[in-house]
Amino acid sequence: MLTKCSPDHFTCRDNQCVPLEKVCNSENDCTDGGDEIDCFTAHPLATYISTSPPQIPLPFQVDVNIRTADVDLMNAAVRANLRLRISWEHARMEMRHLQNVYKRLTMYNSTLWSPNVQTFNSLEFATTASHPVIMAKRLSPGKRVDGEYLSFPGHGNPVVNIIDLHTHTYCRYDLLKYSNDIQTCNITFQILNVRQDGLKWELPSSSEVKCPVFHEEFWVKDCRFLLPDNFSSRFFVQLTFRRKNAYHIWATYLPCILLLGIGYGTLLLPLDNFNERDTMSLTTLLVFISLYAQTTASLPRTAYLKRIDLWYVFCIAFLTLVIFTNLATSTTTNTRGTTAEGPFWWHPSGPVEQRNEAWSSKKLSNSSTQQQQQQEQQRHEESRRKRKELVLKTASVVLGVTSLIFIIVYFTGAYITM
Repeated sequence: MLTKCSPDHFTCRDNQCVPLEKVCNSENDCTDGGDEIDCFTAHPLATYISTSPPQIPLPFQVDVNIRTADVDLMNAAVRANLRLRISWEHARMEMRHLQNVYKRLTMYNSTLWSPNVQTFNSLEFATTASHPVIMAKRLSPGKRVDGEYLSFPGHGNPVVNIIDLHTHTYCRYDLLKYSNDIQTCNITFQILNVRQDGLKWELPSSSEVKCPVFHEEFWVKDCRFLLPDNFSSRFFVQLTFRRKNAYHIWATYLPCILLLGIGYGTLLLPLDNFNERDTMSLTTLLVFISLYAQTTASLPRTAYLKRIDLWYVFCIAFLTLVIFTNLATSTTTNTRGTTAEGPFWWHPSGPVEQRNEAWSSKKLSNSSTQQQQQQEQQRHEESRRKRKELVLKTASVVLGVTSLIFIIVYFTGAYITM
């Protein structure tokens, strides 16, 4: 073509000259738009095979952005929405028209090789939110070819593939310290269309992992990128969660402490109010058992006692001892007792006059003896009442101190393990 343009310019049909950097930049720099025609950016070489990696070992980089993560406690799994930014070098491909920003690679009548990423230890196959997009940008000056385009070799100009994944991955949870537990989950990724030792990881650039900022139930304590070795086709993303205590403080511990106070308060009621003491303590115990059953139903079954199980077991045992104390110190009054005619079980036979005469003579002869018996019975009842009051006071002090020590030790241990 006869042209007045220099080799570093593109010649439009009307002989207008456009710098090669502006060719195929999605803007019509030529009057007729000739600089935006045939803008395929990927051109395979003769050795290119779309079903095989460009080279072995393949230089590889991965950046992980964990957008959201949700703990599935009942299924012992974690759900995560991730964005993987994978980059590698296409040594068997020539790229054209690259710009200073990432631009999607397109190829005429062929497909670009890209890594097939799947989670390894998932409960279900990872799904992609959108079709993966392969892009590249200009990282070198490029080679000017016949005043037509700028050519960029695959080596030194890595391509980028952005994949959005939804994963549901198995995770082994340790609930021994629930509800102050720290959980660690590993999401394992496998590149399926590369052999096991076919990657060469570019470290430390592949160690960047962005953690999710917000989670309702957990603090995301740490996110890490792990590799078995520098040539493995498998990599891991490790998530460390620490449970937030606010929910259980308001929904579990504070109501339980208030119920413990109500149950303990029955020991401070007067000794004669047995019905009130017994009713309050039994009702509180039933509420505790209901709370324990509700909490247990919301957690997976384990062969060991969790920290929250110890809390409920202590509360139930505490209220059981309160009930036993109330029963041991109960006082009852025999309303049937004796009447003006004598004890309820004494029914002498004979005429009325004979019974009245016998009763009068017996009453006169035994009046002094009955007074002594009544005084002795009063002293006995008074001493028995004092013993019961002493037992009630001792039990209230012992149970109060024990519960206070347990609560302090329980929450101090939870704070230390955080």
